[in-house]
Amino acid sequence: MTALLLAGAMLVHLGMIFLTLAPPNALKVGNQEAINSYVQPEFGQDWKLFAPNPKQRNDAIGIRLRTMGNPGSPHISQWINLTAQDVAKIQGNPTPSHVDQNMLRIAWDSSDSLHGPTNRPKGIRGQVAADYLKRIALQRFGRQWQGERITAVQLAGRYAMVRPPSWSSEEVPDTTNYRVLPWWPVTDQDYKGL
Repeated sequence: MTALLLAGAMLVHLGMIFLTLAPPNALKVGNQEAINSYVQPEFGQDWKLFAPNPKQRNDAIGIRLRTMGNPGSPHISQWINLTAQDVAKIQGNPTPSHVDQNMLRIAWDSSDSLHGPTNRPKGIRGQVAADYLKRIALQRFGRQWQGERITAVQLAGRYAMVRPPSWSSEEVPDTTNYRVLPWWPVTDQDYKGL
């Protein structure tokens, strides 16, 4: 009985993986949601492992902190370059952490793509992405900065395209783009699980 159960589970697994990789067909199109919910959490195919696409832009993500001192007067920090902190952790490290290399950048890209030009989230996923980005930033500072309680954070990004190699005919704009997010209040809920 156990062998039969294992064989059935293996057939379902192989079938789901096959349907993920197969070209569009009636079975795949009709069951796309079920296939994705099975495959994506653990078995997603990422071809970048074999043919990585190098970063094509230089990003810098920064943060300002609003804190509250004992007399009750708020203070605002200077901009702190979070990307520079990540780069400092991986430079010279022969086995850099994926977290140090990508977590902040991926969280920023996700939040950026799920928010409109007025910084309003596009549905619940946009709000979740913003909360995730805020928690990643807060994880670096804890509840206090320079002895004062953090009450709000503001994040900003700066992007410039990487110049193509001299042998390439590719043209890229020679501009730097900026995006400054609004102040996000910090509550005890933001620290839950950190």
